[in-house]
Amino acid sequence: MVKMIVMDLDGTLLTDDKNISNYTLSVLKKCKNNGIKIVIATARSGKSAKRYIELVKPDIMILNGGAFVINNDQKIIYKKLLTVETSDGIINECVKNKNVGALTVETEKNYYVSYKESAYHSDYMHGEYYDFSNQLSQETYKITVEIIDRETALKIENKFKECKLISFSGENWHRFAHKEAEKIDAINAIVKHDNIPISEIMAFGDDYNDIEMVRNVGVGIAMENGIEEIKKVAKYICGKNNEDGIGKWVEKNLL
Repeated sequence: MVKMIVMDLDGTLLTDDKNISNYTLSVLKKCKNNGIKIVIATARSGKSAKRYIELVKPDIMILNGGAFVINNDQKIIYKKLLTVETSDGIINECVKNKNVGALTVETEKNYYVSYKESAYHSDYMHGEYYDFSNQLSQETYKITVEIIDRETALKIENKFKECKLISFSGENWHRFAHKEAEKIDAINAIVKHDNIPISEIMAFGDDYNDIEMVRNVGVGIAMENGIEEIKKVAKYICGKNNEDGIGKWVEKNLL
């Protein structure tokens, strides 16, 4: 029996042009009407996911890759930030490294970016320019960095015991966050808070930051367009994100 569906956004629930079809939205609405809780689990912040939250109206939101969990009543279920010391240390390592490009930092106060030009997508237009050669001195949910080679990112990670690195497929972006701020940590917090067995949770994902989530829930499903690593740990593989993969699988197998 499935009591909760957890879905990643980019590459999973969202099409490549960052939309959700009316068909898939209607399937998710049916799930909610049947008493199944809907959860969004994304590396995005609440602000950058706002458009999709308003469309889906999830019961719970896992944000910043698992560092922050809040329900639709605005009750905080889980929160895990990097300390000021670790955050400033990572940022300093990035600023002085010639292999590091753009830098973005999510804090409780703001979303800071190292570039003055417009964001690559309208969902991120709220970014505020910051000169990271000056100490930020804030706890951080995540530090996302453009690094050409993963080896450089791993060397930075190894200098800070509190943090864990997660990379994104098909791009040179890497996320530094607290080692207890993954999506599976967020799901475990929800399990405890809502008293839902993890065996009764279904999860959809496509990338590295979804692997542990898909591996550990009762019904873990990888997108057909997902990386091979997540397909290997998934119980099932559904269709592509551009072809209503989630909607079609849920309607056929759950409703």
